[in-house]
Amino acid sequence: MKFIRIIPFIITFLLVSNLVYGFGKNKVQYKNFEWYFIQSRHFDIYFYEGGQELAEFTAEVAESAYVQLKRDFKFDIRERIVFILYNSHNDWQQTNVVISYLEEGIGGVTELYKNRIVVPFEGNYAQFRHVIHHELVHAVMNDMLYGGSIQSLLVGEVSPAPIWFAEGLAEFQSNGWTTQIDMIVRDAVLNNYMPDLRNLQYYLVYQGGASVFKYIATTYGRGKIGEMMHKMRGKVSFERVLRSAVGIGYEEFTHRWHRYLKRQYWPDIADRKEPLELGKQLTYHRRIQNFLNVSPTISPNGDKIAFISDRRGYQNIYLMSAIDGKLLKTLVKGQRSQSFEELHFLRPGMSFSPDGKQVVFAAKNGPRDAIYVVNIKNKKVKKYDLDLDGAFTTSWSPDGEKIAFVGNKNEKSDLFVLH
Repeated sequence: MKFIRIIPFIITFLLVSNLVYGFGKNKVQYKNFEWYFIQSRHFDIYFYEGGQELAEFTAEVAESAYVQLKRDFKFDIRERIVFILYNSHNDWQQTNVVISYLEEGIGGVTELYKNRIVVPFEGNYAQFRHVIHHELVHAVMNDMLYGGSIQSLLVGEVSPAPIWFAEGLAEFQSNGWTTQIDMIVRDAVLNNYMPDLRNLQYYLVYQGGASVFKYIATTYGRGKIGEMMHKMRGKVSFERVLRSAVGIGYEEFTHRWHRYLKRQYWPDIADRKEPLELGKQLTYHRRIQNFLNVSPTISPNGDKIAFISDRRGYQNIYLMSAIDGKLLKTLVKGQRSQSFEELHFLRPGMSFSPDGKQVVFAAKNGPRDAIYVVNIKNKKVKKYDLDLDGAFTTSWSPDGEKIAFVGNKNEKSDLFVLH
């Protein structure tokens, strides 16, 4: 792959603390980034200090992914696509390419105004490869369906693709069929909450949408996906696209897709036990109407559990009884200050000290992450600042003298020990 020389230029960001992007969210810009870029055959990749290897990796992955997309969609992009890379999620949250605050759990963004892809590196190259490919699907779709800008959508020249189509296709093209997708789809099918095609929304647009494309590829052939893409160009309803491509509408398609999924997963029921047959349920999200009860860590003597929950609107760290699930106390109130801006609920890894008196965890602290130790009895917190781009998954040593954790710096992820 041929790269042109690196050309530096500087964009100076103003340090702001009172600009509000969305209800209750401030986008604070802590750094001045000195930007560079490299070019591959189809892409311009922007990066800053410490990110050149990430840029070269992105160019290689994007060019390889584009070969697949060009073949499947039978489409050549009309303009070069721009990637803007950040060395960490914390740096990425400062971007002004998109206005909205990029919360934990958002892995990448493709903005429609200029069809630019903005991606952070979070320490995992397999995940980074997936996000590059996923967002590139969106960018190619934007070029193919909307001409690479939002103008055609605003003036009503084209109809937007259903969100399950856009996200499901991006997930299927970039990931294929993974154990994680299979796990989520299986649970939705066996517990009867997989919606019909018209109402396939929220978090199931990714995995549920991917299952739609797996069904299409298995039943009609992978070429049918590209055919549907071409039929979607212009001002046309998706119902019409569906009937033209496969000869049936929403209702019949849903029936056949659901039947396909049931045939795959229902035979599993006979050989599997329900969770309640194996253990005791301690949290009840339907009863208290919350979403997250995650990252449980059990105390050394087995009588207490610390976990993250959003049961009071914010993500907090709670202490509960491992015997009956009774909530004992709130250890940390998250998402209210710079110190606990994000509790890394996707990569938490909290840990009790060997004597059971303290809990260690990592959290976002302004521009960087920090390691925190909270005393169970008096809830006093001790903070350890880190010169790293990210910190995750803490674990106390058996002798109580050290804390191991995963740390990211530039394009590398390593294990660190805090004494």
